[in-house]
Amino acid sequence: MIRSSSFFKVWCILIINGALSISGCLGPREWSYPPPPDKTYLNVQATDSISARLAVLPLEDLRGTEVKEEYWRVAIPLVPHGMTSYDRPEAAVDPEAVDVVIFDPPRDFARALADEIREANIYSTVTFSEDQTPPPSDYVLRGRLYSTRWERRLTTYLLGPVGTVLWMVGLPMGETTTEMNMDLRLTPTGDPSQVLWSFAMEFRGAEIDGVFYGLGDSVQSYPVALQEALRPAIRDLAEKAKARLEGQEDHGGLNLR
Repeated sequence: MIRSSSFFKVWCILIINGALSISGCLGPREWSYPPPPDKTYLNVQATDSISARLAVLPLEDLRGTEVKEEYWRVAIPLVPHGMTSYDRPEAAVDPEAVDVVIFDPPRDFARALADEIREANIYSTVTFSEDQTPPPSDYVLRGRLYSTRWERRLTTYLLGPVGTVLWMVGLPMGETTTEMNMDLRLTPTGDPSQVLWSFAMEFRGAEIDGVFYGLGDSVQSYPVALQEALRPAIRDLAEKAKARLEGQEDHGGLNLR
């Protein structure tokens, strides 16, 4: 069985890489934000900009570490699918070329957050910090990253190796799912325990993959997922930030969540 599974794994790697060579999808994907192809920020603008300095820190990384690499299973007749999944896709060791994702979620996500807040003109000054020590500022935005799970399911339609012929005539190879789960909290710089504003975000998107469509784009889905997750958070912060900070001053620092 060990010899058979090794054969199936090698077979599947050759088939996938051959298919991807035809589709032109091989090669690493660098992080890019705002997401391509439009490369535009969210169309959100605060009514009144707050005359204050905001520091955005890298997210606290609370993700799991599970790795599952079982594409080879689809080489076995009557097996419905083979699945590969990563809790931390950027840390995968020797993944298939099409699965490579080059990014640093705790920092890249926080940097994108800082850019969106700056573009929305919510604060007069917005600075991204490379570490957990905030630069001179009035307020700090922290967050926790719970999930960036990436999962791809391949299918050969229960036909084993013969089923790959269906890929070449345009039928889907399978489906890729991108998951994102994080939260944010705004505090005065001198008092991290006093939460003035908080927001939780979840996003889950799925895309059908084929040899000639979708397969390369699926690993670039994180910038799109992040922007969709940030959309309601940036709107909420733009609407509430000024009132929350004024409330803090009026109530001697009372937490007004």
